[in-house]
Amino acid sequence: MIRTDKKLSSLRQILAGIEHFEKKDYECAITLAAAGEGQIKEKTTTHFFQLIRAKFSKEETNLVINWLKHSSGPAQAEITEQEVVVTIIRGIQKFVGTYETTHVKFEQFSEWAMQRGYTKRPLTEKTA
Repeated sequence: MIRTDKKLSSLRQILAGIEHFEKKDYECAITLAAAGEGQIKEKTTTHFFQLIRAKFSKEETNLVINWLKHSSGPAQAEITEQEVVVTIIRGIQKFVGTYETTHVKFEQFSEWAMQRGYTKRPLTEKTA
């Protein structure tokens, strides 16, 4: 048995998502990062997911996440690196924005994402 809470559980899931991403286990990476994000009550409205939601519907923003969780939809799918990165970014920014803390793995992923052009700002930068 372990004792846990929403903060620790979401942190562990997002970190596990990053680990699976590094192994190219994209299905696991998306599922874990999305679960971690889903446990966090929103505190800010300026993180990445809110910006995405301003342009796309809930269905569009969660298309791959929902495909991975449910039996509906086509039998096969292609999951891009970008889809995984976006899901991990969502989790990191929501965690940092809510709990006002970061993790070394978040910082490393942020640096990697900036080097690859996925973001221009550090993911752990404080938002309004």
